[in-house]
Amino acid sequence: MKLKISSILILLPSVGGAWAHGIHFDGQELDEISVTENIEAIHTLGGITSSQGVLGQQRLANQNPARSSDVLEAVPGLNITQHSGGGKANQYFLRGFSLDHGTDLSINFLGAPLNLPGHAHGQGYADSNMIIPELLSRIEYRKGPYFAQDGDFSSAGSLNIDYVNELKRGLASFSVGEFGYRRGLLANSTVLNDEQTKLLYAFEVTENDGPWEVAENQYKYNMLLKLSHRIDASKKFEVQYSGYESQWTSTDHIPVEAVERGLVNRFGSLDPTAGGFTQRHAVSGNFTTVWDQSITQVRVFLADYKLDLFSDFTYGLRDNSVFGRPGVRSDQFNQFDSRTTYGGGVTHTMFENLSFMRSQLAMGIDYRVDDVEPAGLYESIARERLATRNEDTFEQRNLGLFVSQQLLPVSWLKLTGGLRYDSFDVDLNGQFDDDEDPSTPNLDRSGDRSDSQVSPKFTASVKPFAHNTELFFAAGRGFHSNDPRGLFTANPVDYLVKTKGSELGIKSTNASKNLSASATLFQLESDSELVFVGDAGTTEPNGATKRNGLELIASYFNKTGFEIDGFVTLVDARFVNVADNGIPNAIEESAAVSLSQTWGDLKLGYKFKYVGSAPLTEDRSIQSDSVINSDLFANFRLNKDLSLNLSIFNLFDRENSDIQYAQDYFLAGNAAFGKTFHPALPRHIRLTASLQF
Repeated sequence: MKLKISSILILLPSVGGAWAHGIHFDGQELDEISVTENIEAIHTLGGITSSQGVLGQQRLANQNPARSSDVLEAVPGLNITQHSGGGKANQYFLRGFSLDHGTDLSINFLGAPLNLPGHAHGQGYADSNMIIPELLSRIEYRKGPYFAQDGDFSSAGSLNIDYVNELKRGLASFSVGEFGYRRGLLANSTVLNDEQTKLLYAFEVTENDGPWEVAENQYKYNMLLKLSHRIDASKKFEVQYSGYESQWTSTDHIPVEAVERGLVNRFGSLDPTAGGFTQRHAVSGNFTTVWDQSITQVRVFLADYKLDLFSDFTYGLRDNSVFGRPGVRSDQFNQFDSRTTYGGGVTHTMFENLSFMRSQLAMGIDYRVDDVEPAGLYESIARERLATRNEDTFEQRNLGLFVSQQLLPVSWLKLTGGLRYDSFDVDLNGQFDDDEDPSTPNLDRSGDRSDSQVSPKFTASVKPFAHNTELFFAAGRGFHSNDPRGLFTANPVDYLVKTKGSELGIKSTNASKNLSASATLFQLESDSELVFVGDAGTTEPNGATKRNGLELIASYFNKTGFEIDGFVTLVDARFVNVADNGIPNAIEESAAVSLSQTWGDLKLGYKFKYVGSAPLTEDRSIQSDSVINSDLFANFRLNKDLSLNLSIFNLFDRENSDIQYAQDYFLAGNAAFGKTFHPALPRHIRLTASLQF
């Protein structure tokens, strides 16, 4: 069977007006489906698990995020939060994993990876604050280690985030809100060469003080250039530039005891000089060629990144007399990361590669280099560096090869086998303080290490009924890499940590009634868990873990303008073969539901989120408080050009916490151990005016 190139590259029409950032834009859902999506629409054999999906423009535009990266909560089961200032990477929670800033959640943004190995603040650190929600075209998500194309940091899941290619009308929006919130966005596109070339550009500025006793003073600058060009009926390429800078003063998590004793209010600070600066400038490109029975994609990326972060989570346990500051109570530390990341990959997909049954074969290679100069940890007071705890320069290289064969021997059975090979090697030069005593000289360390792993995957699905209901089974191995600096210590960690998972699922879609639902039983085991250390601001390896869980997902919409979607996740997460088996911050219960209704030019939306209690210590003696939050928005289109959006966040003004830890700290002249927290924002209102031109 031959493919017609004209049918592969056809532009699919818009399905109607989109709602971006909670705001209605008439005719903005205009991005063409990519070449890959078109060929998949003709020839794909479908998904391989019940826990993967693609969130399209209309679904993403139905979000109303308080923080730009909150739009990722459109992924069912994913919880996004923050434990410091708004310029720092968010914390991610998925399937009973406290993923810190991205240790087991791979995030790819505009063709370039966000997760950073050996990062100064923690392994896999992934800052997604540069997302501009109004420009999103799709988020593809996959959960579990069952996908051959996913490598490091993807054991719990992976996200691929893309923007539209064009806007048919320009967009200018301005938002104001309580706590000094202001945001401006200008975005537009132009078409050149008789529709062959499209240039999308956007510029965003955000300022925010927050409710904090010490104003956050956040300034964020964000810009985008995206050039897409169709060479001919079978070839096209895209080149994208994303630039992002942010600076802020942060109120770090504080002891609950400090608030209970009246030493500081709920939004108070114990170190008014904490905060930081970050920037990321990235260029990525992809070239796609459609052949007679196959498709080839080539990807390249280059990113320059920096973070200069000052944090204080314990406030007075350190003896500062060795720095010539006797009597000064401060445990502030400075983490600095500067790196260049570059690489690329090639994927070749063959359709109907076997003559005797329906089939699809995908093969690929990925290569990535992180050139870090340096990743450092320093003692500091009031943003003044006092001593070096560690400072390392290193270059890490990661090569990945994968193959995946999909078979449909009969119409009701689908089999997929995959195999992935990854190799890592690192050259490191640096120094570290082995006894954390700044009065003794630091030790030099240097060397090279390498490791590799083969990860097999297998999935099967059957359609036992006439209607569109599918049963799934999946099993596979994955991994996450450890911080390469941990390979050069007296007790070195494993470079690569194996994970394995399995799941059973059922997914049913009734297109005529616009209803879809899925249920998935999953298990995921890891040889070692990366756990966040609250008093050091870093992650460290811990023991082996096991998670068993159930995930329920459903969505529905109708022609009257009503939409609803939601999920429930229940997980049993624990360390194995130990008496105290609680995994700190591993959320075991979570749920969310989003509702919206459109009446002509008016749209109302509501989101409810529940995050259950989690152990904060291995013996479970200290538990976090559960979170219940509600957000409400109303959007009114005044005319074809102008829309107004009113958003109310934390509608019932609950005293929620974004995050809680159990840790050592110093308070009122005494060392103590107990619960610390970073409060969620109180009820606040924002108004956005958007003009299309």
